[in-house]
Amino acid sequence: MKSIFKSIILISLFVTNFQIALAQEEEKAVTITVSGSGKTQEEAKQSALRSAIEQAFGTFISSKTEIFNDQVVAEQMASVSSGNIKSFSILNESQLPDDRWGVTLKALVSVDKLTSFVEAKGIAIEIKGGMFALNIKQQLLNEQGEIKAVSEMVGLLHEPMQISFDYDIKSSDPKSLDAESKNWEIPLVVTATTNKNIDFCANYCIKTLAALSLSSKEVTSYQSLNKAVFPVVINYNGVAKTFYLRKQGSINALKALTKQWEFYTRSFTVQSGMDESNGNGNGQIHQFGGEGNINFLTTGQQAATFSWQDKRTLSQIEQMTGYKVKPRGIVSQFKHGGFVVFEENGHGLVAAITDLGNMDWNSAKTACEELIINGYSDWHLPSKKELNAVYVNLKQIGVGGFADSWYWCYYTEGNKSYAWTQHSSNGEQSNYTESGTGIVRAVRAF
Repeated sequence: MKSIFKSIILISLFVTNFQIALAQEEEKAVTITVSGSGKTQEEAKQSALRSAIEQAFGTFISSKTEIFNDQVVAEQMASVSSGNIKSFSILNESQLPDDRWGVTLKALVSVDKLTSFVEAKGIAIEIKGGMFALNIKQQLLNEQGEIKAVSEMVGLLHEPMQISFDYDIKSSDPKSLDAESKNWEIPLVVTATTNKNIDFCANYCIKTLAALSLSSKEVTSYQSLNKAVFPVVINYNGVAKTFYLRKQGSINALKALTKQWEFYTRSFTVQSGMDESNGNGNGQIHQFGGEGNINFLTTGQQAATFSWQDKRTLSQIEQMTGYKVKPRGIVSQFKHGGFVVFEENGHGLVAAITDLGNMDWNSAKTACEELIINGYSDWHLPSKKELNAVYVNLKQIGVGGFADSWYWCYYTEGNKSYAWTQHSSNGEQSNYTESGTGIVRAVRAF
């Protein structure tokens, strides 16, 4: 009898332990690589952790992000102690030239704890799909997280890239343009040479992509699922490294960086003693970006030369004290999720980091309204006035990687909005049929 009783106890303990183990195994947790930035290391880390929570919440529970407007709740959610984030490891932590910090980390997020946490706050949620699709959703989470992390990186590097060059100017003997020697031209050449900031940008880019890249095993797995893989090669300091990304959107974000190379290298001012001008000349420029590759320079290498003929009258030459060249510093900012178009008293407009594609006007409106990128979901199709500001303040100076094409915007009469377009090469605006197609670039107010 005692033997039977002991057997029953042992069986009960076994079943109980099995149920506990099964419950532990069934706890849903997902891994995501994210980036963040801030004034301090801790602020950057918390920004990244909050991004992990937001993306996991949007993928597995609900795409609604209103709960993150509550800073107290957001900070509690992005906390290891709360159990929502089970653990994390820092993959890249670097201090920027302007003393801010950038962090890339891999976080393990408990979907079950996150669900319980939100429900305990009295917030109604909707569970998205069956949790049995965990592996598929984990892939989707990684893909969207990758786009966000690459976009965050490009935005983070935008300002350091503008201060990655030193400049030198040389002038040649003036040449007379008329028999009376009243008008002259002075040949000028400005040389852009990289400084130590370019090494920071290169290393930060490489470390971030290394943290995001698919492993060789994951590449094989993706290909077996008939999913595309996007290789990108970074050439730096004599070494070529290949990284494998998951989404075309990540490649598009990197192209935004490479397309701005000329803007970065032209960030100089020439002073003559009587006036000054910015970014002059025909450029012979290092090929920074190519098809599927980025070619970083190292400190002290020549990035570009700019040459032109400075036309002057004799009276102007008499007032000049000689040519000097200096860096312009940071003239374009990236914050609040995009490239700053304009700002006044802490409020303004930003443009998204990349185009959303070529589509009809109604689809363009919807695409902008549904866009969630860099932590913001309040994007919209630009108005005529907003798109023209984008053209003047970004496209004309070489920021944003805009195509030379027609871009959608809208104008309003009464309570109705109508389709309108503007060409990014010359600023021409025109009404356009809603059934036609155009490029889309979302904007948001801050």
